[in-house]
Amino acid sequence: MTTRTSHTAREINAQSSTLQETVSRLWSMQLPAWVEEPDRTPVFVGCGTSHHLAQYGAAVTQALACRPAVALTGSEAWLFVNEVLKPWSRPFLIALSRSGASTEVVRAVAEARQRGIPVLGITTTAGSELTRLADACLVLDHVEEHSVVMTQSFSNMLLALQWLAARIAGGQGNPVAASFMERLPELAETVSALNERLAEEARRVVGEEGHAQYVFLGSGAFYGVAREGMLKVKEMTQLPADAYVTLEFRHGPKAIVTERTCVVVLSSRSTAPHDRDLAMEVAALGGKAVVLAEQGTVAPEEGANVGVIELPAGFPEAQYASLDAPFFQWLALYETQRLGLHPDRPRHLSHVVRLGPGA
Repeated sequence: MTTRTSHTAREINAQSSTLQETVSRLWSMQLPAWVEEPDRTPVFVGCGTSHHLAQYGAAVTQALACRPAVALTGSEAWLFVNEVLKPWSRPFLIALSRSGASTEVVRAVAEARQRGIPVLGITTTAGSELTRLADACLVLDHVEEHSVVMTQSFSNMLLALQWLAARIAGGQGNPVAASFMERLPELAETVSALNERLAEEARRVVGEEGHAQYVFLGSGAFYGVAREGMLKVKEMTQLPADAYVTLEFRHGPKAIVTERTCVVVLSSRSTAPHDRDLAMEVAALGGKAVVLAEQGTVAPEEGANVGVIELPAGFPEAQYASLDAPFFQWLALYETQRLGLHPDRPRHLSHVVRLGPGA
């Protein structure tokens, strides 16, 4: 089996078209008035990949709107609902679930509704429990995934969160949010244009021998995205993988670096002055470092153990997450192929996580 014949490969490729359809749908979607009320606190809730989306969504919303936004796992929002929601002013939930059926997210939505807390759902599955329970829902049902592992659904929900963050912030007449939203169609087109190059870069990083361990680093909004890179490698390859806030890697975790370690740095303008130095340090310890960075922000480095993958310049900082995602999805896929594993059937995992009736 070649990588391009698996569901996973086809779905990574499909985001070249589905992202543009998502942009079209978002522009025609109506949101409830309470989403844009400036005294409300958005609380993003999800499990697994959807929790990484929640972390990203909260960080971007907080940055654009200049007010608190929160990210929780579905189990926290369900089992600790009073503790985690009481501190926030007039919260509303943004519940994320590809299937719309993850038990913890569905239970969290029910708990919120019982307390009069409004809920906006984001899912790719029409007619799901989430669509029935939420007050309103962004349904991206043109995004179909047969694989267990979330790839294009992550990328499309990531784009939807960028749109939503801009809408939440734009309710305050925020010109930065308006500019952020205006770039989304171009961003979707750029992801499509870069897909083949990012696939080839990922194939080159894996090479014939691959790596025994992966580490993903990102700061701010990119931390949740780094965690998603970690999860993709763990799910598909079952290799050890970790994720850290970028500069935290120096505070102990760098002890794990060996000659079989690959460290992927999701650079941002805020961290760029430090990212090249960190990559060089990883190389000096014997590992391989790859930096994904906006063109012109991290100087390319010649050498077998350090690589800089330059991305087109000029997008708002947080939108580079959309350009990073295909790279680590392809990276995980090619490492899976190298190991002789089937990317569509990761060990112990299922398409939807449902807890038993006693839960």
